[in-house]
This record gives sequence, C-alpha cells and structure tokens, in this order.
Amino acid sequence: MSASPREKIKRLAVACVRRGSFISLCLYVLGLVVASLAPSLARDVYVDENAFLVGSTHATFDDLDGARADDYVETLTKITFDARSRARTTRERLEWVLNALDERGFESYKSWLDGAGDLFNVHGVARAARGNGRESMALVTVLGDGDADAEAATVGLALRAFEKIGRAPWLAKDLMWVCVDGSRGEIDGTMAWLKTYYSSSVGDLGGGFERAGAIQQAFVFRAANRGAAASAVRVKLEGWNGAYPNQDIFTMFRSIVETYPVSMRVSLESDVEVREDDLSRWSLMKSTARFMWRAATGIPSGAHAAFKAHSIDAISFEAIERQQDAYVRSGLRAYVTLGQMLELTFRACNNLLELLHHSCFYYILLGPNKFLGIAEYIAPQAILLVSLLLTALKMTTFGMEDTSSTSDGETRMSHDWFAAISKLSLALVFGAIVGTSCVSLHLRELNHVTVTLGTVAVAFIAFITFLRLTLDGEASPVRSTTKVCDVTIVRQEQWVGVKVINIAWLLFTMSACTFFNFALAFLTTVALAPACLLCAPSGDAAKRNRAVAVLGALPPTWMFVLSRFAGSPVYESFGLLAEHHVRWKTFALPVVFGIAFPVLLICFDVARSPVKSKTKKA
Repeated sequence: MSASPREKIKRLAVACVRRGSFISLCLYVLGLVVASLAPSLARDVYVDENAFLVGSTHATFDDLDGARADDYVETLTKITFDARSRARTTRERLEWVLNALDERGFESYKSWLDGAGDLFNVHGVARAARGNGRESMALVTVLGDGDADAEAATVGLALRAFEKIGRAPWLAKDLMWVCVDGSRGEIDGTMAWLKTYYSSSVGDLGGGFERAGAIQQAFVFRAANRGAAASAVRVKLEGWNGAYPNQDIFTMFRSIVETYPVSMRVSLESDVEVREDDLSRWSLMKSTARFMWRAATGIPSGAHAAFKAHSIDAISFEAIERQQDAYVRSGLRAYVTLGQMLELTFRACNNLLELLHHSCFYYILLGPNKFLGIAEYIAPQAILLVSLLLTALKMTTFGMEDTSSTSDGETRMSHDWFAAISKLSLALVFGAIVGTSCVSLHLRELNHVTVTLGTVAVAFIAFITFLRLTLDGEASPVRSTTKVCDVTIVRQEQWVGVKVINIAWLLFTMSACTFFNFALAFLTTVALAPACLLCAPSGDAAKRNRAVAVLGALPPTWMFVLSRFAGSPVYESFGLLAEHHVRWKTFALPVVFGIAFPVLLICFDVARSPVKSKTKKA
C-alpha cells in the first residue's frame, strides 16, 4: 500500500532534518549567492504615489526671485562680516530672519532652547490660502554648524522661496519655515524645536508660540559650501538605527531634481568623487554595501532624523559641486534653479493626506537610480536564518548520531537544557560587563585609543574567566541510553544542548533585529552563522586547537575589516562604537556585546568540550 501524501511529506521533512548540518551549510552558501544577485534583482526607482503630481506642474520661481534671493544673501553676508564671533553671527542672522518674516506679513515665533543659554530657534508660518489648517509642510534650514557663506546662501534663498510658496494661490497645506540654531548640533537643535512644537504647554517663549497643522513632510535644505554654486544635489535619508522615510518622498524629489527645469544629478554619497551614474554590477554592489553600512551603523545623517523620530516623512538635501559634472550653475542661475527645486518639491507635496497613500518604508537603494524592495532583499536573510533553524532542529531531534536508524522502536534525545541555558546566561552577563566597561571608559572622557585598549583588556579577562568557570573535567561521563515503554531515550553530550541554545539565541535576536535594522541583522548573521554551524568538539587535539585559533582570529579580523570600510583606525574602533552609542543610542554596541560576544564565548566552549565515550546502555 502506497504512502499517503502526508506521510511522504513527513518522511521528506525528517530526512531533511536528519541531514540538517550539510543542508544548513548549503543554505548559508545559497544565502550569500542570493545576496550577490542584488544588482540583477534591482528595479529602477519610480514614483508610486500619483498624488504627488510629479511632472504636472511648472515652476514660477524666476530671475526676479533669484535676484531678490541674491540681495538677501548679500545682507546676511554683511552680518557675518560685522559680527565678532560665530555664535553672535548666528544670533544676529536668526534675529534678522525673525524681523524679515514680520516685515513681510508672516507669522514669526522664537523658541528658546532649554538649558542652552541664549540659543533659540525661529519659525515662520504661511497659512494655506485653500487649506483647512489641519496639515502642514516644513522647510528647515540650519545655522551655526557649517560654512558661513553657505549658510547665508541657504537662508537667503529659503526666505525668498518661503515668500513665493507661502503666497501661492494653490497652497493647500500650511507652510512653515524653521530656522534652527545648530551650534550644538543640527539634530539636537531640531529635536528641541520639535519638542516645543509638540509640547502640551509651551510656557514663556518670548513673544508666544503658534503651531500650524500636523506636519506631514519636512525638507532640510542647505546650499553648497561656496554659496551660489551647484552641480548636483546630495540627499540624506538615514534616521536613527537605519530608519528611513517613505520611499516615495525620495523618488518624488529625485524625479523633480533630475528633470527639467532643475536638471541636476542626485547623489546619496558623502564622497563627491563617487560616480553613481555607473550602473555596472560591481558599482551597484559597492553602492549597496555603502547604503547598508550607513544603515547598520545607526547614525542619523541629518536634521531630518529628528522629524523621522516623530513619525514625519523627511529628508535632508544640499547643493554640491562635483568635478565629474559637466555643468555647474553659479550666481543667479544657481539661485533660480534651487528655488525652482524647492517650489516644485513643496507643490508636489501639496495634496492633502486623504489623497495620499504610503508606499514603502523598507527598501535598499543601489545608488539614486536602482532599489530593492523588501521582497527582494529579505530573501538572503531568511535563507540564513533557516540554515540556523535547520541545524538546531537536527541537533535537538537527532543529536550528533543517527541513533534512530540502528535502534528498534522510537528514539528520543535528552539534553541538559539547564546547563546550556546557564552557560548562555553567564556569557550574556560577561557581555554586559564588557559593554558597560566600554561605555564607562568613554564617559570618563578618555580618548578612543584608550577606550579600545581598555575594552579589549576587559573582554580578554572576561573570556578567560568564562572558560575557567565552564571548564569540564577531563574524565567525562559516558553517553547513556535508557529504554522506557519501547522508547529509547539517548542522553546527549552537554555541548550539543549548549550549541542548540547558542543557535537559538542568535536565531531569535537576528529575527527580531531584521525588522528594526535589516542591514545590521544581515551583517551580524553573515558573520556569526558559520561559527555557530561549524563549531564542534574534536578528539584530535590538533583539530581542536585549530578550531580555537580560528575562533580567536574572528574578532580582530572583523574589527580590521569594519574599520577599513568605515575609514577609521582599528585601534579607535571601540571608542567610536561607544561614542556613537552614547550620542545616538545606536543598536550596534548592544549587538556587539549582547549578541556577538556571548555567541563567540559559547562557540569557544563548544569547540573545547571533551569528546565523550561511546553509548552505555542503562
């Protein structure tokens, strides 16, 4: 009698699990191969949101507006010349903006920064001629943290654009212009303003504080370092811990910039020498790696991150000059082009929220022209996680030997889960100690080199202590089997359960991290999965020593590779890691010391475990 389809599926599943170790390695390799196919799977970026009205409007910002902006820039430049210090320059420019808004009939407000002395932010509001006041858009400029001439050009152009757009008859959303004092950091200054904006009680803010409608989109604008010159526009998307805005915000802006009348290139790179018009496979792979690295570090790239933290779609963009671009706009032409860019951007976002739908927040950009959606980029990580799951199932169900094939009746494996969980808990404690030490050294205001050396020393002490505390005796008990009611129970060696728990910890944490920061989860899984899959004890002392040596070489190798990719010295790696965690609350440090370090400790414990004698029947 032939087996039913259900029985066939069950047998196939059992066969796959029984050969889980080999299949897991094949799946790991397959995951890497699929990841390398990213350029082939990438699609051209496009605007999915029809309500953005891209290409259906025309710009009205003309040469007269450019000349007015130039006059404002000249006035602001004189303020720079007359001021005695940079802090005073910023204050006087903000006061000038406040007065300029009043003179032009716009609402203008000043808000002081808590605990920052005489620092304050300014914002103006243009009420929509055709709106209901429930929604708004924000144009953001930052003063005090960059080139003084570039800031003069930024504010002068922003003022004229705000005048033009704020009085437009088509405006359906309130428009706000926020001038942030970035003397203590553009993100901190912007967060302070948003805190005030969303506060239920604004207190005494000197002249009052009025709000517009709910902010739906925000754009942080900067001019080039030379002021009135531009050949391309650099866009910054990264928020805290790899958070990104709605993809259509970027694609809409890219479409506006790269088409007439703006007609400039869009760049995602901080290095102006990177050529993003090269769509070769190797170039796209490098763009993918850089994009994922920026996400994995978790460091916000601009003031737009403050809006993203409040669930507002926002991007930062700045005009730049690049030698690779054939045409550089300068002077009046630059002001007109950038003014048209701002006007068309806000006009595209002018439709009310009821007419908009959100497209995608999970994506990877392979430069400004190609992207991977979640359906494409999640596959490699899913394959890697399945490889871990399959090995854990195999070792839990069948242990390290196919006992069921040589025994009559049903066979079950017994594991010492308490000992395994105890070892993992101890490893997590040591990881927490090392991570806390790293942060503590940084908080003592030690330099990055000292923090790195101190962290390495603490990690080495923790490593030795862990191995001493978990050292198994030389005389190992034999593996035993017990038969109960025709069920053969095989008690597995302790290291088998330890390995399963280690894999389970990595599988659980990386599955969760995938949804919070995919890039960080993928890089961590790629690095740690081989150690978890391959670590095993050996009766050959030479093989065991080689395995321990390979595991010991992994951390310094990772430090060297990641430092080279980040462009920082390897001897400053932990100092920078602690600084970023304290400054930005990034996930990278908890992943290093809460996941990677404990997992490696357990792998060491498994690799040095004694090999026990043959099974003894009870």
